[in-house]
Amino acid sequence: GQFFVMMSPQEVLQGGTQRSIAPRAHPYSPKSEAPRATRDEKRRAQHNEVERRRRDKINNWIVQLSKIIPDCSMENTKSG
Repeated sequence: GQFFVMMSPQEVLQGGTQRSIAPRAHPYSPKSEAPRATRDEKRRAQHNEVERRRRDKINNWIVQLSKIIPDCSMENTKSG
């Protein structure tokens, strides 16, 4: 990565002085987890619904194909 120095060249080249970093004015506190949890639950529910529809479509196509293809019975579709 790149480093950007926000000091004058004289300050950068002086090796003897130590600079201290100012402490944070406010302690870091992560945002509350409640909105994230509800958002995640909604996303999970929506994903489950989409996946259920996808599986139903695939299964419907398999059933339709099994009716069209000769010698294809429903007992054989589960075993491969």
